[in-house]
Amino acid sequence: MKKDILLDLLYPKRCPFCGEVQAYQGKQVCEICFKKLKKVTAPYCMKCGKTLEDEEEEYCRDCTAIPKSYVRGYPVFFYEEPLKSALYDFKYKNQREYAVFFAECMDLHYGRELKEQKPEGIVPVPVHPHKRKVRGYNQAQLLAEELSKRIGVPVYKDYLERIVDTSPQKELNDKARLGNLKNAFKLNQNAIKLKKVLLVDDIYTSGATIEACTKVLLSAGTQEVFYTSVAIGKGYSG
Repeated sequence: MKKDILLDLLYPKRCPFCGEVQAYQGKQVCEICFKKLKKVTAPYCMKCGKTLEDEEEEYCRDCTAIPKSYVRGYPVFFYEEPLKSALYDFKYKNQREYAVFFAECMDLHYGRELKEQKPEGIVPVPVHPHKRKVRGYNQAQLLAEELSKRIGVPVYKDYLERIVDTSPQKELNDKARLGNLKNAFKLNQNAIKLKKVLLVDDIYTSGATIEACTKVLLSAGTQEVFYTSVAIGKGYSG
């Protein structure tokens, strides 16, 4: 405990949204900023986990139009400011410490449900080795490792490999995103076979990345795939 207090004094935590120093030990974000975050709330799409426009429906417009291969998704927040900027800094500006707060939110929002699913392993969505070398880390792996501490499920950080350095998904439409990720992932040849997997990523937009990873896992013998992410896009593809 004293060590933690000393570390907080030497390296004070800053709110990932406004940058203000958090004066109290263990506090990750200021209350004002936390209240600005838009949580995904019920009624949920029974596939991707997004809030439904019509509570009488089971699936959102996107999941009805494009069936998904995974069982269920557990996104925490909608992908909008101030979270959008914080996730950008987490991903591209070496703000690795943000993984602690984001994983805590995953646990608080869905920890019990994720444990009830009893996944055999947590698998982070991989980045291409070139991007990892430039960036220095895989943000999904950081999230997976922090979440693992909280729900007691082991992380298999190299279970999936990204073998194609694809174009940024945000620059493509939904159809192009699916094509962009075709054959982009493969199972590590030394990986043990997991029957139930929890995929972890920072952002879920069209779902193309999670779907591509899911198909590789299913083709390798995995029986059920779930995912969780910090954020999900709010709109629909049309």
